[in-house]
Amino acid sequence: MSEMKTTSAKKTSGYNFGLKGWRIIGFEIVMLFFMTGITVDGLNTIVPKMAAYHNWSSDVLLSISTPASIVALFACVMWAAFIEKGGLKRVTLITMVLAGISLIAYGNSVNVVMYAISLVCVVTFINAFACNCGFAIVANWFPTKSGIANGIATIGMNLASAIINWVLTGLSNVFEITGALTVLGIVLFVLAGLVALFVKGTPEEDGCYPDNDPAVAEMLKNEEMPAEIGSQFSYKDAIKNKYVWMYGIGNGFFGLATVGIMSQLLSFFQEVRGYDASSALTMLTIAAVIGIVGAWIWGAVDQKLGPQKTCLIFGIWYLAGIILLISPLKIGMYVGLIMLGASIGGNGQFGPVLAAQAFGRKDFSVSFSCMNMISGIVRSCSYAVLAVLHSMSNGYSAPYTVFGIIAVVGGCMIFAMKEKKKEDVDEDTVAAY
Repeated sequence: MSEMKTTSAKKTSGYNFGLKGWRIIGFEIVMLFFMTGITVDGLNTIVPKMAAYHNWSSDVLLSISTPASIVALFACVMWAAFIEKGGLKRVTLITMVLAGISLIAYGNSVNVVMYAISLVCVVTFINAFACNCGFAIVANWFPTKSGIANGIATIGMNLASAIINWVLTGLSNVFEITGALTVLGIVLFVLAGLVALFVKGTPEEDGCYPDNDPAVAEMLKNEEMPAEIGSQFSYKDAIKNKYVWMYGIGNGFFGLATVGIMSQLLSFFQEVRGYDASSALTMLTIAAVIGIVGAWIWGAVDQKLGPQKTCLIFGIWYLAGIILLISPLKIGMYVGLIMLGASIGGNGQFGPVLAAQAFGRKDFSVSFSCMNMISGIVRSCSYAVLAVLHSMSNGYSAPYTVFGIIAVVGGCMIFAMKEKKKEDVDEDTVAAY
């Protein structure tokens, strides 16, 4: 085992992932870039350009996005079963190819029905390879360094938020939106080829130690069956498991708060702070860029303190940032924007980190799939909560404050589960790591 021969027996430093380990993180950065770029932020450019190109109603196309995301949310749960039966790497590659095909079909839709069906496929397959498969690979490679590894990997989400609309606009100026999406579909094929050549589902398959640390490898050897044998933890076990629910709902509250705040942030800067559209958009871009750094910072904090304490701090930080953002002082607004941007950066990493900590490599796929579904359901309630809050009060102060409180509640829920005792493991048939 090439990297095993050169790794010292003592515990390695936080960033000593090894060359192959860094390669895994790099691929996950790109995967998450596609996930956020195509299925979330990129829709701000894709929908109006597709509507203009085909002379379709942008409202109709926009109305398809939410149902497509909900269908994909439930469909992605099945990927844990696919991974168990087909193997992690094989399922990852197949899913990436299907995502590329779907993206090309989506860009070349000839009617609204084809648009809707292909969008469901795009959202499903991209989320499946980036989250269900990608995070599972990261969990296998970094069982005790999941916090910092996922913190770095989720930089891809924030990088997409910062630049994807520039990328789509630039490609559309050359190839129209149909050609732009076709180009990105081809890029997915190329990425799948690179994954086939350079990515293994577990470090052991690639001749490496988990965490690039022989001590961790020895620990896992004593504590778990080989990850490639598959998980004995079923969907039924996951749905009955309190950690899945508490972590899923708590992390969902983070997402609910983020969607509620970010969806109104452009209007907030225009209506409350008096910015024009261009300046307000610049503020959003600044928040996204700060999120790139924030993803790494929250990963480092997670690695140092553990995900439970980090989530509690995250929720409190979120509320404090919102209070400063809506404060009348301009300096408070700037500090609040920095804090909020950093929060956006950390938001995407807690789900996989919590699943990896509580359920380990062997049971990660099933537990994370169910946790992610629960989080997504909670997150999807954001617009309903926002509508209720707007009906009860004018302005942004009350809704934003409530969203901050929701983030604190999410952090408290996760923190309350910090004691994971052996009897919980036996009762819920969960294997550590």
